[in-house]
Amino acid sequence: MSVPALHQIEGLGRTVAKMPPRDPELADLPPLHPQLKEALENLGVRRLYAHQREAIELVRGGQNVMVATATASGKSLCYKIPAFENALRRPADRAVFLYPTKALAQDQLGKIERLGLRGVRAATYDGDTPQALRADVRRRANIVLTNPDMLNVGILPNHEGWADFLRNLKLVAVDEAHVLRGIFGSHVAAVLRRLRRVANIHGSDPTFVLTSATIANPAELAEGLVGEPFALVDRDGASAGERRVVFRNPPLLDRESGKRRSLLTEGAHVFAALVSQGVRTLAFAKSRKGAELIYRYAADRLGPELARRISPYRAGYTVRERREIEGRLFRGELLGVVSTNALELGVDVGSLDAVVCCGYPGSVASIWQQWGRAGRGRNPALAVYIAGEDALDQYLYENPQRVLGRRVEAARVTLQNPYILAPHLLAAAHEAPLEEEDGRYFGPEYGRFKEELVGGGALVESGGRAHYAGSSSPAQNISLRSASSETVLVADEEGEVIGTSEKARALKELHPGATYLHRGRAYEVEELDLPLRRALARRVANRFYTQPRVETDVEVLRGLMSRKLAGGAELHWGRVRVTDAVTFYKKIRVSDGRVAGIFPLDLPDVTFDTQALWITLPPPPGRPSFQSFGGALHAAEHGAIGLLPLYAMCDRADIGGLSTPLHRQTGLPTIFVYDGYPGGAGITQRGYEVFEELAGETLRTISGCPCESGCPSCIQSPKCGNWNEPLSKGGAIRLLEYLLGRTERYPVS
Repeated sequence: MSVPALHQIEGLGRTVAKMPPRDPELADLPPLHPQLKEALENLGVRRLYAHQREAIELVRGGQNVMVATATASGKSLCYKIPAFENALRRPADRAVFLYPTKALAQDQLGKIERLGLRGVRAATYDGDTPQALRADVRRRANIVLTNPDMLNVGILPNHEGWADFLRNLKLVAVDEAHVLRGIFGSHVAAVLRRLRRVANIHGSDPTFVLTSATIANPAELAEGLVGEPFALVDRDGASAGERRVVFRNPPLLDRESGKRRSLLTEGAHVFAALVSQGVRTLAFAKSRKGAELIYRYAADRLGPELARRISPYRAGYTVRERREIEGRLFRGELLGVVSTNALELGVDVGSLDAVVCCGYPGSVASIWQQWGRAGRGRNPALAVYIAGEDALDQYLYENPQRVLGRRVEAARVTLQNPYILAPHLLAAAHEAPLEEEDGRYFGPEYGRFKEELVGGGALVESGGRAHYAGSSSPAQNISLRSASSETVLVADEEGEVIGTSEKARALKELHPGATYLHRGRAYEVEELDLPLRRALARRVANRFYTQPRVETDVEVLRGLMSRKLAGGAELHWGRVRVTDAVTFYKKIRVSDGRVAGIFPLDLPDVTFDTQALWITLPPPPGRPSFQSFGGALHAAEHGAIGLLPLYAMCDRADIGGLSTPLHRQTGLPTIFVYDGYPGGAGITQRGYEVFEELAGETLRTISGCPCESGCPSCIQSPKCGNWNEPLSKGGAIRLLEYLLGRTERYPVS
């Protein structure tokens, strides 16, 4: 489709930017091995982008490098060229390319093989690699493409079998590093520290090259992941095609309540409209359920003929299902796919014309990563952002410069979470006994956590070293993508596994009576067996969705930081204990959003220790009503949680909150915002650091919302365990003004 055609499509929303094409900033190829130079020229690469040449020269100089440039800017050549050079000049030299998913590694292997470099022996090593071939990969491959999970359980625990490879390891590349944040990123940081340690044991000291989308703190993230200094390359020299950026807001259905037409309906409408005009389109939804519903609604709009040319795509499908969809999209058999962020990363799915981003995906960097899947190189592209009802989506719709301008989020990892670091210390001790100097790999909490493991009997000290006391590999018990290794399987009536969920989330998502969606089909959970970690579901008509009610208690364990706010209020950050009890659930009709019934549940409590920020206010004068004062605290809590993901790269579901007019420990009105993972992930620490800016933006969002008394665009939360009761919009405005020192009047009616 031509540039005018893409730019002339009407009815999509408000055009907020038309980005002109950008000419590349080029540099000559550095001196290269003749075979590599010839292979690049055969692909049409006779010059490099300036950032590629800069990164390659830094790597050749022995520096660790973080490359943070836009999608499709050729970041992979920044580590591939040095690795290929090493392999061609000295075949014994080895490299590891680490990708967040197996699909991305397979995609990159195909690209490497197409270069036809004799002497470069590349191979994937992951869970899909047949046992019969694994020894051959260890022995022959000089470039191994793998993922953090396989590095954790398959390579590091068996490092003696990889001795020759590790002894000659010269380069480690970590692709798509911006996704390595929070719990997943913190686990991967521990895995990378273990890799450094094992490589040093075998006599090598590899150089690290990380690539990332543009984020606020790329160098800090790289150093947090690897534990060494990094040089930063972030001036993008790549070309770009013309791009039209459209923002769409679902229309208001009720001004007083702030009710808008469903984001899923709007996403399906735009996706179907583009597909029906022959525009090859990728739509991103925020959740598995959202992807399934957008696909279902779009298929109904398109009719049987075109419906066969679209598909949903998400994690939880089998490998065969995902490869089939990827292949059909690449070959042009599919005109459109509705995906979760599973397709956000750089798997090659061919040429796309448009990307529709349905709701805030967790970071501004992710919005650009998704949009970057269309219009690669000099091709034109259409980028659409559809705002959801919640506060952050509406804030971005009203302030598109926060997307189009400076990237505001910081990606955080932590090695101070005992639920993360302690299991990795056991894995490291299994790889080689821990010594005092290993603190240089694992950070300031190393000594304390090691002593706790010794005290608990998991490690045994002997001769100044700590030895693993178990028999099986402890790495097998580490789940990199959660603070818990326990996963619940979802099976249908025939016993076929149709999905998975973390155990901590299962009580909210897979309780008896819950609606579960898979490939556009609805299932109702009939049984949740936590000891056996399975849920059984039966196929039902897709008429309802469910929402649990959660009673939460927060206990302060230890305050670590605090500072004064205006009016005698105080801001704190530290460690807390959260207890959740799922007590009821609502059954809500898909057709009109009406509640069809409320049903009791009898489920065990979930308790975990984590990090939190909390605000204490002076005792209120008089005896304000719970509805007004409690509603003010609750609404301010929701507003702050709604915008915090703009400052810390996370999803709203990664954060929880509690507000109370009288907390049993503080004895004061208190608002808690906590990390929704055992041990914490640094999210609320970022909130503590930027609290005044966060509170100011929250106040502007709530006070600027046109609704009368509060709506999903300002103070209502789709994740609220108390079903958004009570809430006071006016009270939240007065409370935030008080905390920011804009009024001395205590925020009670």
